[in-house]
Amino acid sequence: MDITKSRINKMESKINKMESKMNITMFQADTIENQVEENIARYSKILRNLNPTTDLLIFPEMFLTGFTFDTAMAKWANIGLEFMKNIAEAHKTAVCGSILTEEGGKYFNRSYFVYPDLSIKHYDKHHLFSISEESKLLTAGSKRLTLNYKNWNIRLITCYDIRFGSWVQNINRDGVLDYDLLICPSSWVDSRIHAFDTLLASRAIENQSFVAGVNRCGTDASGLIYSGHSAVLDFKGKVVAAANDKNEELVFCSLDREQLLRFRNAFPVWRDWE
Repeated sequence: MDITKSRINKMESKINKMESKMNITMFQADTIENQVEENIARYSKILRNLNPTTDLLIFPEMFLTGFTFDTAMAKWANIGLEFMKNIAEAHKTAVCGSILTEEGGKYFNRSYFVYPDLSIKHYDKHHLFSISEESKLLTAGSKRLTLNYKNWNIRLITCYDIRFGSWVQNINRDGVLDYDLLICPSSWVDSRIHAFDTLLASRAIENQSFVAGVNRCGTDASGLIYSGHSAVLDFKGKVVAAANDKNEELVFCSLDREQLLRFRNAFPVWRDWE
């Protein structure tokens, strides 16, 4: 009987270790503006090389169309969502990314999280970029989204949101923090890329969380340059994995939640959060 219990305990330990891992692939896409079919065709070819152990694939903000103010492009939202579902089903992975979406006559910069079983959750970008036309043409989301996947709690935000620390603040609930991983699909221009790098590290450190910022690369139709800088950072703000500047590519890394929890226990800054 003791031998049986020992075997069960060992099996449970192995399962818990497996569940503590999260294998992430960032897709730093060179999105061609408003060329949805061309983008999907190219992405599909690149994804033939997706690491088969990937648990979560993350696209940039508005990866179908580029960061567009042409609300007519929202007509592609269902096709984009089907594309994400096809990837999830074919590769048995979760897929995340932002798509311009229309609902009830309003337009949203909507980040979708598609589970491997094809169930879907979404987050509507809260902080719309008022320096551009985004805040005039789109509707801001009002709700935060924290979801659970593979025993990880994940907070989803979009691009400009990462500038606002109070919006992404982790919360201590009797020693259990709201999220372990912050995901930020982005279209962050090269002229402000230092801010992107700095904000990713800042949010990781202050929230004692992993952070994945997935940015696009390339040049859009208006001449704006996007240099990428997609990166996953750990709870100390150190880079775990990073894409090459300006390259369209897949970047894979493996994260360990147990490592995160050990750090939180050893250095419990979260106890002093208000």
